[in-house]
Amino acid sequence: MGYTGVWRIPVSGLQEILVIVLLFVLIIFLPRRLARGGKDKKPGKIVSALSGRARLGVIVSAVWLLSWTVYFRPWSGETLGFVLIALCPVILGWGALWVADGFKKNQDA
Repeated sequence: MGYTGVWRIPVSGLQEILVIVLLFVLIIFLPRRLARGGKDKKPGKIVSALSGRARLGVIVSAVWLLSWTVYFRPWSGETLGFVLIALCPVILGWGALWVADGFKKNQDA
């Protein structure tokens, strides 16, 4: 099995980390990218549309996932602990925020 650079992370582990990061980015930014009518928004508006709390949440989520990924090393077989401690809180937290935002927008309409 090959290793990457100085960090000595197995290549298969690096691929899993990149897949997790890709899923995270798609879950967060893809819904914002598509407008209500199905038209694309301007790319520069997505990042500027995020509030300071949302940006902080993205950074905290990324650091949370990366730190638990380094601790559990899910590519070496410790996937259940990683899923329960790293992925579930992030998914549940962003999901709860998404639902609360939907209720808030519904009350405003």
